[in-house]
Amino acid sequence: MKQRFLVKTLGCKANSSDGQQIEAGLLQHGWSPAVSDADADVIVVNSCTVTDEADRQSRKLVRDLARKNPSVRVIYTGCGAEVDPESALKIPGVSAVIGNQDKDRAADRIVQHLESAPSRPEILGTVSGYQEFRSRHPMDREWAMPSTGADEILSLDPSASTFRTRAFIKVQEGCNAFCTYCVIPYGRGPARSLRIDEIVEKVKRLKDEGIREVILTGTNIGDYGIDWSDRPRVDDLIESILVDSGIERLRVGSLDPTEISGRMISMMEEHDAFCPHFHVSLQHTESRILKLMKRKYSLAEAEDCLARLGAMKRKPFVGMDLITGFPGESEEEFSAMEERLGRWYWSRLHVFPYSERSGTPATRLPDAVDFSVRKSRARRLLSLSLDRMTRRFSEIRAGGLERIESVLVEGRVKGPDGTRTWLAGYSPDYQRVLFPEGESSPGLTRNRIVPVRIGRWFVDRASGEVSWIGECHA
Repeated sequence: MKQRFLVKTLGCKANSSDGQQIEAGLLQHGWSPAVSDADADVIVVNSCTVTDEADRQSRKLVRDLARKNPSVRVIYTGCGAEVDPESALKIPGVSAVIGNQDKDRAADRIVQHLESAPSRPEILGTVSGYQEFRSRHPMDREWAMPSTGADEILSLDPSASTFRTRAFIKVQEGCNAFCTYCVIPYGRGPARSLRIDEIVEKVKRLKDEGIREVILTGTNIGDYGIDWSDRPRVDDLIESILVDSGIERLRVGSLDPTEISGRMISMMEEHDAFCPHFHVSLQHTESRILKLMKRKYSLAEAEDCLARLGAMKRKPFVGMDLITGFPGESEEEFSAMEERLGRWYWSRLHVFPYSERSGTPATRLPDAVDFSVRKSRARRLLSLSLDRMTRRFSEIRAGGLERIESVLVEGRVKGPDGTRTWLAGYSPDYQRVLFPEGESSPGLTRNRIVPVRIGRWFVDRASGEVSWIGECHA
């Protein structure tokens, strides 16, 4: 029974990798991607539950999909399904629930579920909820090893696949940190990693099949290798991929400030394939708040990291995650963070007003910040981020940039004129570039690295994205 499907992923890049793997598995079963929500027979919602708000958005997506298309079968997976499967099963519109520990078999389970024509929603595979885990540490049970999903990608017909340009490679799964605001160790288990030679071989095969860019992802990449080594091995992994795989572009996912080593920076300076782009999981600047969050670095270490990035000759794009209004955050501490960010080197802020996650230690901390204040502080930092991005673009333009030589085209998007006759891609240093389809780029759709002549830049106020607008002469 062939079906038309969509996979909708919320949350982190590790979830993106999981969603990519599920999509590949369903394509292998002969299913075809749907054109739209209304056209789909099955929609897989790959949920996020890092906060109560993320959990609410995941559940709302299911309800909205079921309301718009009453005949659609919605499969609920991801961290929300793993942490609270019984509650997920009761979301209106859910046909089945699959936890994270069964994601490598998700496509098979979805197909079997539909072929059995169940009369009621059901939990597929093995899953245990957070309430059970509260009396048992996640390390006390067995978790599957991470899967890169590369084998599934390699088996696909390029004309059928929606991700033949960039591939997310999950090199590590799980987290041992137990930050006070986070439930993810219960949703993804303890840190566990694939071996370096296995990952390098998969990257080689992806490259040989036409993938131009690989993004290393995981729940906590900085912990890569600690389950089979006496120290983290992420630097060794990056070097092996750069030296041995031949991939054209390599990016690495989120890292804490103390996980960006001098060796990593040196490799980025020396290897063109290592894209000058870091995503720093900062969360806050003030040491007292970082301690309340149970983050494993201080203000001084965060400041040192960003100073080292700002001193690089090959200037990287630096995105950073920040939380405003964490319990106990005073106006003075927020203002100090705002002032420091005004001085530090970075490119874009991803800002989240603190959202409680039920059952986490942070919900028991005193001095809760009113939610309106959290949102107000988040808006101030987002305004700071937009000002920084637009100033950066103005400075680059004033410096005489006329052409970006290597834009990896990812596909069609809606352009500044509201039409979907535009192509979009990214430069190595994560500059987003849009250009219209036209006579200068006949037949160009994606997976080409092309030069683009720059004309102006465009601010999408809704998404906070700033993009170059240009013309391709491929």
